[in-house]
Amino acid sequence: MNDAASLSRPRRASLWARLWRRPWFKRLFYEGLGLLLLLRRGMQVLNCGFHESGYPAFPLPLDYEPERLGLQLYHKLVAGADLTGRDVLETGCGRGGGARVLAELYRPASYTATDASRMFMWACRWRNRLPNLRFIATVACPLPFPDTSFDYLLTVEAVNLLPDKAGYLAEAARVLRPGGRLLLTDYFYTRETSGNAVGKFRAAIAASGLRLVAEENWTARAVAALESDSPRRRAEIARLPGFLRGPAISFAGTTASPLYQQLCDGRAVHLHFDLVKA
Repeated sequence: MNDAASLSRPRRASLWARLWRRPWFKRLFYEGLGLLLLLRRGMQVLNCGFHESGYPAFPLPLDYEPERLGLQLYHKLVAGADLTGRDVLETGCGRGGGARVLAELYRPASYTATDASRMFMWACRWRNRLPNLRFIATVACPLPFPDTSFDYLLTVEAVNLLPDKAGYLAEAARVLRPGGRLLLTDYFYTRETSGNAVGKFRAAIAASGLRLVAEENWTARAVAALESDSPRRRAEIARLPGFLRGPAISFAGTTASPLYQQLCDGRAVHLHFDLVKA
């Protein structure tokens, strides 16, 4: 009888689960763990990555070579774009690895990389000293820049975190110059009740004033990159304090993360959007 009662009684959420529902805890965790990972040379890019057989090689700084698959996602994102001599904005740049590589490789007139984490931006300014690259701590919506300030706006796996995606797209249209492009790659959920549902995002694009040039499904390439890069990332995480290793495995993008499983079984998709301001 007692066993049956215990089975029918709702299980109380763990302390971790209860804390994770608190926005202040999520932010504190993101900044603290992110800063620890930032201090590790091989953890400057924590996106899913892009892995495709025969993908053309491109030059990388030697200290970024181990993270080629994560940086390949940036390289693929801007394929066909002419960044040279242009003004580029990146929102949600995280640890800044992609910003550094694109600013060095493509030589834009200016590359402004932003993130909500002040600690990340302080560390990025300290580590990445290029004359055309600056890091600014700010939220993605609203953006603290005048109208028509940029030729390109880039974002890699950062829009999924935003509660107001329509507001972000409106801000993108505002800060882009006529003919400017928003190049975006991110994961979305196929469940339409999710705040990060792909259907909701497509509807927000349609109402944004930005014109859709192309949409591509990169899910298979993201899964392949996670499978290929996971052993290296897990080896880096193994050097962290024990109590941080479990959350870090999920946070850093490995085959042990819920997102990997969701991409494999169709609950999530990794998409690329190319949008232009008319």
